[in-house]
Amino acid sequence: MSGQYILLMFIALFAGSIVSYIVGHWSKKPCKAAGLVALLALLFAAAAFIPLAQQVAVGELPSVAVGDGFFAIILQADALSVFMIAVILLLSLAATIYSWNYMEEDEGVEKYYGLLLLMIAGMIGITLTTDLFNLYVFFELMAISSYALVAFRKDNFEPIEAAFKYLVMSAVGSAFVLLGIAITFMYTGNLQFVAVAQSITEVPTPVVLLLVGLFLGGFGVKTAMAPLHTWLPDAHSAAPTGISAMLSGVVIETGFFAMLRVLLSVFAGVTVTMGLVLALLAVLTMFAGNFLALVQKDVKRMLAYSSVAQIGYVLMGIGLGIYYGAVTGLTGGLFHIMTHAFMKGLAFFCVGVIIHQIGNREISSMRGVGRHMPLTAAGFTIAALALAGVPPLSGFMSKWLIYNAGVEVGSTVGIVFAAIAIANSILSLGYYLPVVSTFYAKDETAEINLHDAPTWCAVSIAGLVVLTIALGIFPQVGLKFVYPAVNVIASLIG
Repeated sequence: MSGQYILLMFIALFAGSIVSYIVGHWSKKPCKAAGLVALLALLFAAAAFIPLAQQVAVGELPSVAVGDGFFAIILQADALSVFMIAVILLLSLAATIYSWNYMEEDEGVEKYYGLLLLMIAGMIGITLTTDLFNLYVFFELMAISSYALVAFRKDNFEPIEAAFKYLVMSAVGSAFVLLGIAITFMYTGNLQFVAVAQSITEVPTPVVLLLVGLFLGGFGVKTAMAPLHTWLPDAHSAAPTGISAMLSGVVIETGFFAMLRVLLSVFAGVTVTMGLVLALLAVLTMFAGNFLALVQKDVKRMLAYSSVAQIGYVLMGIGLGIYYGAVTGLTGGLFHIMTHAFMKGLAFFCVGVIIHQIGNREISSMRGVGRHMPLTAAGFTIAALALAGVPPLSGFMSKWLIYNAGVEVGSTVGIVFAAIAIANSILSLGYYLPVVSTFYAKDETAEINLHDAPTWCAVSIAGLVVLTIALGIFPQVGLKFVYPAVNVIASLIG
């Protein structure tokens, strides 16, 4: 059965979620016990993913069907889903290991790892599903798990408030998606991507535009696309740091993946026009994220708004690629999903260690911490420079491809888009460099007993430092996953 490895991934994640909770609940050291089970589950899922990726690499499309008839769940892997799963699993492994130290003082941590594995299963399901209904089901699995994880430290008011805001806005987005699914079924009598795409040409144009708007708005909330981004700074700053990294690094990108998959697979007739819409929304998203990040005094809120700006680069690259046929835009947009996951994960991991020790998130209170925490401060510096697009780090390479996409367009409009992207990269230095400068400023934290990242936090930080540098110096390593994914998008848009 060609889809056996798909099943094995889900078995590992769902079983790991249950077992990690049980083991953690009965263990005297719940964080390490539940965390070890979660890590083993992720490693097992990764072991199943490798042969699945190899099958896709040789041109196969492994698939598996669970159930029969209308309610069957059909999952299929292609190069685009393989690309996303690789990014999701890598950052998930880093977040799980990081949490061994970071979460050890929290209560109920066995629930944390169980929810984390469910959230990962939801994201992977989104990348593999072949119909709108199960896309919605997996989307909700990811969303509900993430609500609970944002509110995990429920003894404090801030996480509860942030999770409720996240829940309300995301529920509205989900309602848009569900309405779109219902209307699609009403007009086509099917929810499979391929079948709907064949029938959509017979649907009246106003209805098609309504459906595109519903899916764009619904998934746009989860993507944190401006002006639908307002839930993000609260949720990402209030969540435990490992979850902040996952939300910024892969959850919002998975929301974009869902939107892209629907637009490309179902609405091919209007996809090209949507490319320009995405590029224009990218400009709004970039400026909104960067200008709001500039005025933040809370380091996690600053990084959260930075994620809004960074998703703008993804939107611009993909948008230019779809509308103008700029292949480097598609390549840069997908590559930026990969590089951003590791850069932003690294940034959150580093500030999480600092916040855990000094007890607050104010940038001004972190003056001089770099002298006591050299690894952590160096890791954040690398992440910040990479996010700003400074060569030779990974962020520069993915952004460079997006800049080139504007040039590839071959018109004044393309040059303007490229100039906007470059200007926003320069603008981002306005909030990254002051934080780095604060870390290395004259020591005002001598009275605080600071020490560098504990062992397992340091392992995750070091791993993401290596990836951030390696993908800048050797971008072809990541592009091996990106190029086949670009071919999938190109084939869908013709």
